[in-house]
Amino acid sequence: MFIMQYSITLPADYDMQAIRERVASKGPAFDTLDGLGLKCFLIRERGRFGAQSNQYAPVYLWPRIDAMWGFLAGPGFAGIKQSFGTPPVEAWPGLAYARSVRLTDPRAIVALTREDEVLHGDADLIERSRRETDAALDAVERTPGLLARAVGLDPTNWRLVRFDFWAISQRQLPTHSHRARSYEVLHVSAPAFAELHA
Repeated sequence: MFIMQYSITLPADYDMQAIRERVASKGPAFDTLDGLGLKCFLIRERGRFGAQSNQYAPVYLWPRIDAMWGFLAGPGFAGIKQSFGTPPVEAWPGLAYARSVRLTDPRAIVALTREDEVLHGDADLIERSRRETDAALDAVERTPGLLARAVGLDPTNWRLVRFDFWAISQRQLPTHSHRARSYEVLHVSAPAFAELHA
């Protein structure tokens, strides 16, 4: 599995309704995109839930790298480049992944959180993968509203990134999650959801 996100920072006075309308019109095309495990169309709005700026910042989970490559080289990403310029794209090989048995329909996801953690250079990645997998399984079983967790490894800067996928709104997120960046989900596409694994 590969995790991918790009963040497009928009002007402070940008009308975020334009992004909502863009997602409403273009989002359903991803519902049948070959090889896409999960895409959450995400926004952050300046002044809400700790956001310092307006952002459009979708997150993708890809079961196979060829599907991710096909998207980046294809018309879907070309539309982003045409509208906003070419954004830097963060991509991480999956280190851990777990989803709750309650997650039968990915459209139940309404909020996401992202948390980054710096690793020591001598970290045992095999042991860390086991720990992160165990922690993810425990979290989705025990945390109300948490449907899934995907953890990626950034071997350039030696850090982990954790994405938690929630069935509750940003306003309802538990207090401990407030140290993470939170996003509102506008649309979810998941044609190859069943293929996802760490």
